[in-house]
Amino acid sequence: MAIVDIETAMHHLRADDDDLADVQLKLDAAVEIAEQYIGKRIYSDATEARAARSQAMIDLETADEHDSYGFVMQSRAIAVNPAIEIAILLILGTLYAHREDVVVGASVAELPIAATHRLQPYRAMGV
Repeated sequence: MAIVDIETAMHHLRADDDDLADVQLKLDAAVEIAEQYIGKRIYSDATEARAARSQAMIDLETADEHDSYGFVMQSRAIAVNPAIEIAILLILGTLYAHREDVVVGASVAELPIAATHRLQPYRAMGV
């Protein structure tokens, strides 16, 4: 099951069916950007998140230190919730609106401020 389904994404962007492949690519990127920001893998429900955490602990025991980053991310699994879904859609909107290499009058180097506010409570903070 998808974290954010393509129909929701298409509706959010008010995109045409011709843009489906482009929207899917940007939706996948938006999920990855959100995961990188919070330092956790996002799963479609709590059952998947629990299973991922359990599997990560098993896999981490046999992993060498170079492979550990992926397992750490997976062990910090979180289930999608409305705030995370909205943040992903906001990131998607920014990616979709700024499809060109050159953007005049806007910064696309940072997450949209509304997305960061929605993701901040779920961010894994190091010591």
